Amino acid sequence: MNMQKILAEAKKMQASLDKKIAEFDSKEFEYNYKNYISIKIKGNLEIISISIDNQLVDPEDKNILEEMVAEAVNEAVSKTSAEKNKVTQIAMPKMPF
Repeated sequence: MNMQKILAEAKKMQASLDKKIAEFDSKEFEYNYKNYISIKIKGNLEIISISIDNQLVDPEDKNILEEMVAEAVNEAVSKTSAEKNKVTQIAMPKMPF
């Protein structure tokens, strides 16, 4: 098998992987925690919304609490993803070309 064919196949596989990752990143997921907290999140870990049952909070502060929790979760996810990227980069072998 010649090197050009191997490289072409690798590029094809990478393009397919990139497409699947992009599709996954844009997909929305919804999670419900004990019927009290509902979270909508994208595959790229971006929080779309957080809904907290009225039984858990003072109704006057509910919107502010939901926004603050969403921001806190997004920051945590972002920092965790950055750390994951560092580990991934260290684990990936360096290509000689």
